[in-house]
Amino acid sequence: MRIDDLRVFLLVAQHGSLHRATRHLGLTQPAMSKALARLEADAGMRLFDRSSRGVTLTPTGQLLLEHARSVVLATNDLEGAIEAQRTARSGKLRLAATPYLLSTLLTPVVARFLDTRPLATFSVETRLTAGSIAALQSGEADLACGGMTADVPRDIAHTGLRPLSLKIVARADHPRLGTLKTPADLALERWALPQASSSLYQVLADQFAERGLPPPRIAVEWTGSGIAIAELLRNTDLLGLVPQRTLTQPEGRGLCVIGGEDVLRQLEVAVFWRADGYLSPLCLEFREALVAFCKEDDTAGGAPERASVW
Repeated sequence: MRIDDLRVFLLVAQHGSLHRATRHLGLTQPAMSKALARLEADAGMRLFDRSSRGVTLTPTGQLLLEHARSVVLATNDLEGAIEAQRTARSGKLRLAATPYLLSTLLTPVVARFLDTRPLATFSVETRLTAGSIAALQSGEADLACGGMTADVPRDIAHTGLRPLSLKIVARADHPRLGTLKTPADLALERWALPQASSSLYQVLADQFAERGLPPPRIAVEWTGSGIAIAELLRNTDLLGLVPQRTLTQPEGRGLCVIGGEDVLRQLEVAVFWRADGYLSPLCLEFREALVAFCKEDDTAGGAPERASVW
């Protein structure tokens, strides 16, 4: 079996459709069909059941999936190790990060890193924490940055970087501003929040659950940068959740913190990698650069102050 055919197989199995898979792999649909046909010929059995809604794995396909993922990941690691030896101080780093951390953490570290490693190249994709971890598991990323959650998979290793202080905000002229003081008050409101799989959402939902309150009532769910959501909050009665530092920047204008002096539990930001995966010397060096940058930020007073929970 060809390794490239196995890569096609994994992508089609993940998306359940040849059409959707073509947009991620850069192959034409006929080329992907030929790759799957070769695999089915090698297996001597069908791997997919096809219908107008897409494709689903047969029992043989499920068996192949269990082994193909580890084979492809091991091959990717081997190719990465060989490439690292060949390119020495150059090479490519594939990163995944939440939108907020892209601007506040990755951008300054990448800029500094390129000063000393000008031949290094980067591929950076913005995803929420769950998506970034999934990119590690599928071999699409070498390192990921996001918020620590309680359900980090066992095959993912991590190290903490710094705390991220979060604030509940509303527009400064919100009609109920004076009554939004307790968690019970906030539970009655409607929210603009990142999707439920995000670490930012989990911080708020966990705080509500600890007090016997229902989950936040979401009116708008977002997956990209929170900057656009700040504009929405300024023009509606929705509540939102933003990092404290956002309020000192232009995108935070017109927003104010609600709930008195109380704040949410701080979210720990971490860098993640596959525990059993290969990290090139360049990746290891960049990971240490992230840790060092956050330590400098703490020393300079850039990290938010630790505060009480509700």
